[in-house]
Amino acid sequence: MNTTSVSDARALRSAAENFDALRGKLPIPGDPLRGPDSVTVAKQISELGKRITALGDEILFRTASPDLDDHTARVVMGFTVAVEPAGEVASALGSVAHQLSFLERTEHLRDQPDAMDAREAATLVIGDALGLADASLRDASYSLYAAAAAASPPSRQLRAARSRSTTAAPIPVAAPSNVPPAATASSRTARGR
Repeated sequence: MNTTSVSDARALRSAAENFDALRGKLPIPGDPLRGPDSVTVAKQISELGKRITALGDEILFRTASPDLDDHTARVVMGFTVAVEPAGEVASALGSVAHQLSFLERTEHLRDQPDAMDAREAATLVIGDALGLADASLRDASYSLYAAAAAASPPSRQLRAARSRSTTAAPIPVAAPSNVPPAATASSRTARGR
């Protein structure tokens, strides 16, 4: 594979910045300058689709390599963790687009009592969905930033300090499981019935 720790960290950071940029463009309910409208939301969905495709491409590029090492597997995990919140954003923006379409179709009924209630409910759904989209975009970008930090090579100062150290800090080892293998197998069988 032709990636390095630096290029992997840069790719993860770039993906995080792209999700941050999307978050900065989200419509804001009640804001006359940035209120939700169908065109803005459609553009957001299109841009999000490109970002999800880019995540998939990064994952595919790395997993298709025949020499998948531990570092690359961690980088792949960094990209894959962002896919779930990105999917939540897509769902939320789809809900916003649906409700905006409803509001546009019922504009001529806005003064009728039944339509007023339904239109008010649609407005509440839009606000909730945009809040979810914002939180999910934040989750996606934060996870990518964290993965970028983990993929970054240690600084020169840290490497120099480690080389001068007379004692190296031990690498933590996972504690062994206290559950005997036979108990684990039988509990799986019992749950499956």
